[in-house]
Amino acid sequence: MPRAKKTPEPSSSANAILEPAPPSGTALAHQNLALLEVADAADLQSLLLDPRVKSFVLSAVSPTQAVVLPQHSKALLEALKKAGHTPKVRVHG
Repeated sequence: MPRAKKTPEPSSSANAILEPAPPSGTALAHQNLALLEVADAADLQSLLLDPRVKSFVLSAVSPTQAVVLPQHSKALLEALKKAGHTPKVRVHG
């Protein structure tokens, strides 16, 4: 009888982000995350299909926004430029 494969545990950096959603009406803030934002949902879908870009994106959080771990921000910017995009960078803090 074949053995069931064990599902790998998510990395510790993913655990911080993949927490259950807070109860309705409760705000939740995360620090040390980068946000990729595009003007149109089709643009984000296109980027998520691009192998030069998708490996840096942790998760889409809305039709026009995706989360990127900050240590991947510079590499993502370079990948976007190589793919022919001209990203704008806003720094908050």
